[in-house]
Amino acid sequence: MANEFIDSTLLDKAICFAVRAHHNTERRGKGFPYIVHPLEAVAIVATLTADQELLAAAALHDVVEDTDTPLETIRAEFGGRIAKIVETESDKFVEGRPESASWRERKQAAIDRLAAAPYDAKVVAMGDKLSNMRAISRDYDALGDKLWERFHAPGGRADHEWHYRGLAESLSDLAGTHAFTEFAWHIEHVFGKPRPEWIDINDYEESGDGYTATSYNHKDGRRMMKLYAAYMPISEPERELRMAWAIMDLGIRIPKAYRMVTDGKRVGVEFERIRDKRSYARAISQEPEKLETFAAEFARQCRALHAIPCNTRVFTAAKDHFKAVIAASRDFDAAQKARMEAFVDSVPDAHTCLHGDMHIGNLIMADGRSWWIDLADFRYGDPRFDLGMLYFVCIGNESDELAQKLFHISHAQMVQVWDVFVRTYYGPEADPEAVRRDIAPFASLHMIHFANREAMLPHWREHIDKYLLG
Repeated sequence: MANEFIDSTLLDKAICFAVRAHHNTERRGKGFPYIVHPLEAVAIVATLTADQELLAAAALHDVVEDTDTPLETIRAEFGGRIAKIVETESDKFVEGRPESASWRERKQAAIDRLAAAPYDAKVVAMGDKLSNMRAISRDYDALGDKLWERFHAPGGRADHEWHYRGLAESLSDLAGTHAFTEFAWHIEHVFGKPRPEWIDINDYEESGDGYTATSYNHKDGRRMMKLYAAYMPISEPERELRMAWAIMDLGIRIPKAYRMVTDGKRVGVEFERIRDKRSYARAISQEPEKLETFAAEFARQCRALHAIPCNTRVFTAAKDHFKAVIAASRDFDAAQKARMEAFVDSVPDAHTCLHGDMHIGNLIMADGRSWWIDLADFRYGDPRFDLGMLYFVCIGNESDELAQKLFHISHAQMVQVWDVFVRTYYGPEADPEAVRRDIAPFASLHMIHFANREAMLPHWREHIDKYLLG
């Protein structure tokens, strides 16, 4: 079967132009033709976009920097947009940099310019920088620290680490893409785990205080951060950042996670700030007449999430999680735990995405769009593990006071949310009682989880005895 037609005239022209411009030149110290690097950059950019102008710019990104081709020639041959991106990629055009500037000053100016560049320019830059980082990673495996003797940076390894971590920060708008994830992986492979970037707490305003972390909004209105309490290990923000990138990589809409940050005492993660957001719980509390509308949309968002295959190499199985929960319980004897584990084993294996803490407080909305938040428990498995959490908070919690505290609405309204959810998620023909019986044992597992952290409440134990051990 023949390949489908695609007009690649512009890209073909750019590649041919780059081949001629870099003719008979070697990639510094690599032993192969220079053109291999721009072509690798094109291949990387192709994982981010099919935009022919951006692919062409990737092919041309070094012709002004490393050949005698003037920028005006690029503009005349390929147009203003491509020329502007090539200009952004070239150190020749960094303004305000004196000839006497140090290596770090020159690189800092380039990092700052890339951070301020438009998204399209960052896409092309990612092709270039990831290609470079792949080469450094390969050479580091072969040469170790002797590698740094090849470069001109006066500070050796330390300068290169500073440079590439700065590039990662400037390209963080691409966090969650395969390319950015690979870029971050190579940086960690060569230089070690990411270190938190220092921030000035005076640039932020506190926006919320939780049990283990405090939230802050940046005064620029574009970013927010979550700083963990000083007693929390650095592994927690590290895990949250990695998980956020992996979730974004699956195409799931969440606030973008940018970097680890520290105020000198606490460590956290900086995220995209969603302006004028409200959770589905808050929306129902503010507009109770729209409860059915909001609950139905929440159900549709859950179905969409549960239709996405998960990356099982990154995330853990819900079945494994709940087996560990059962094993850690202080409220049941060995025989009871064995019956519970047998139930978990009986659940069919599935590789679909699960939120892990799925309820109406963990989906936010703004401008007609929705984002999932609080994804520390993101896993894969049978969707009923997720539905068990929703059942737990809607049906298993019988306290009006707790419902108001956590979700800003009454227990009766939470029950309504569950009823609308079932009709939308399963379809109007579903038998609500049959659904309840099916999901109730999964809710029991969440009750055990929370009992391990706090204490087993009497009505939880009654529910577990009836639906999981009965």
